[in-house]
Amino acid sequence: MRIMSRTGIVAGVAVVGIVVQLGAQSSAPGGWTVPRTPEGRPDIQGVWANNTITPLERPKQFAGRATMTDAELAVVKANAQKLLDGGDAFFFDELFTAALEGKGKFTSSDTQTGNYDQTWLSERVFDNRTSLITDPPDGRLPAPAPGFTERAQARVAAARGRGPADRAQDLNLSTRCVHFGTPNLTPGYQSYFSFSQGPDAVVMRMEMIHDARVIPLDGRPHVSAAIRQYQGDSRGRWEGDTLVVDTTNFSSQANFRGSTAGLHLVEKFRRVAEDTLEYYVTVDDPTVWSRPWTAMIPLKRTGEEMFEYACHEGNYGLPAILRGARAQEAARR
Repeated sequence: MRIMSRTGIVAGVAVVGIVVQLGAQSSAPGGWTVPRTPEGRPDIQGVWANNTITPLERPKQFAGRATMTDAELAVVKANAQKLLDGGDAFFFDELFTAALEGKGKFTSSDTQTGNYDQTWLSERVFDNRTSLITDPPDGRLPAPAPGFTERAQARVAAARGRGPADRAQDLNLSTRCVHFGTPNLTPGYQSYFSFSQGPDAVVMRMEMIHDARVIPLDGRPHVSAAIRQYQGDSRGRWEGDTLVVDTTNFSSQANFRGSTAGLHLVEKFRRVAEDTLEYYVTVDDPTVWSRPWTAMIPLKRTGEEMFEYACHEGNYGLPAILRGARAQEAARR
C-alpha cells in the first residue's frame, strides 16, 4: 500500500453552481479584485485542490438540466453523509452516484489493495451542477469515434488467456508509479496542484506521482512531432486574465481514457475568487471521440503546502502483485 503524504484534509465548502464566464472582469461581487504578479498577470500561485463531488457526466435523470434544485442537492448531501459515515472509500464519481441512487451501503471499487477507507480521501465540495462536462451541452461524453470500439475489443481479445500480471509491464502506468495521466481529473485523492509563476513560464506540479509540467510562455513552437512524452508538450499564453495552455505530442502510452498519440488538450485557468481557480479542459482525440469535449473543475485554494507523494519509493504493492499472481498460477497446477 502506498503511504499518503498530505498532512491536511480540505474542509468541505459550499460553492456557487453558476459558472463565471471566462470573459468576466477582474473584479468580483463584494469588491474582491484578482491579485497580480509584478508583471501584471493574475497571481495563480499556491496550492489548489480538486475535491468536487460533481460527476464528470450528467446522470440520465438530470437530462436537459445543468443544475439541481437546492432541495435535490440537500438530498444528495444528506445521503452522501450517511454513506461517508460507513467509512468505505469512494473514488471518482462513486460517492455522487451512490448518494443519488439512495444507497445505504457501499463497497469500494478498489479491488487490488482492499484496504482503503474514507480516511484516505479528502472531504468533498458540493455544488448544484449536474456534470463537470459543459460541452456537449447534454453534459455527456461524445459518442466514440468510428473504429474505437472495435480496437478496444481487439485489445481485450489479444490479452485473452494471459494473466493480468504476467510481467510488470502488464500493469498500468499508475500501478507502476510511472504516470497517472494528463489531465488528472480524479477528485478527492492526492488531488492537489501547485502553481509557480515567472515572466516566461508557469510550473504546474501535481501531487499524484509528483509530476511537474513546465509551461513556457515565450511563444516558442511545439517540439518536433517525433518527440513524444507522457505529459505531452505544453505551450502557454495569456488571453486577458486567462492562462491558456495548448498541449500536444503525447505518447501513445499515456492513454487518457483510451486516448492515443493524437490527443490534443487546451486548458484554461482563471482565478475568479480568493479561493477559486476555474479550470477548463478541452479534450480532442478524433480516434477516440466523435467530437471534442470540455469540462470545468473549480479548484479550491487549500492554504496548505504540498508534499511529495512518494509513490514509487513506497510501492511495495507491485512486487506483491507479481508474487500473488505466481502463487495463483502454482495453485492452479
